[in-house]
Amino acid sequence: MATRARDRLRPRDPGQRQAGRSPWPVGERIAMLAFAVCWALLCRWTPGPLYRWRLLVLRLFGCRVSGTPRISANCRIWIPWRLELEDEACIGREVEVYNLGGCILRKRCTVAQQTYLCGGSHDLSSRAMRLTVAPIEVGADAFIGARVFVMPGVVVGEGAVVAAASVVVDDVAPWSIVAGNPARVVGERTRLPPA
Repeated sequence: MATRARDRLRPRDPGQRQAGRSPWPVGERIAMLAFAVCWALLCRWTPGPLYRWRLLVLRLFGCRVSGTPRISANCRIWIPWRLELEDEACIGREVEVYNLGGCILRKRCTVAQQTYLCGGSHDLSSRAMRLTVAPIEVGADAFIGARVFVMPGVVVGEGAVVAAASVVVDDVAPWSIVAGNPARVVGERTRLPPA
């Protein structure tokens, strides 16, 4: 990981907009609303085995999908065209993917129920507290436990484990186990044999 995701943190509203005004262009706001309505009408009620249908809807809205990830019907994805899902990635029940800066879920990673992937924050050094966004990446074979909060710009390394109810503010090294608020290394995970 030569470039940390947090180093790419950038203001979304660089200049002249007033506090309280949306930094998103009107067209993008309309697309976000259209996706939310379509997801509610076409996907939220679907049973678990219909994940391929949900993937089709995500693809129609620009999500980059490879293989067959499994997406829960009652998760919330804000901007599908800024989401990349690799084969066998899993988004659990009631997960919120607030992917303002983008989000990549690598092969076979799991994001367990009620986790919040937060790709946006605010510049607290500015009186207007302008929106800042940064991408989140979850590595292959990583596991994020239930009710975890992941901050903007974080990279969870390959094979890493984040314990339930942790708050992740820094990158997580590959094959490490982290826990707590803020999450700290508490152990190492044995690397998995090649598939």
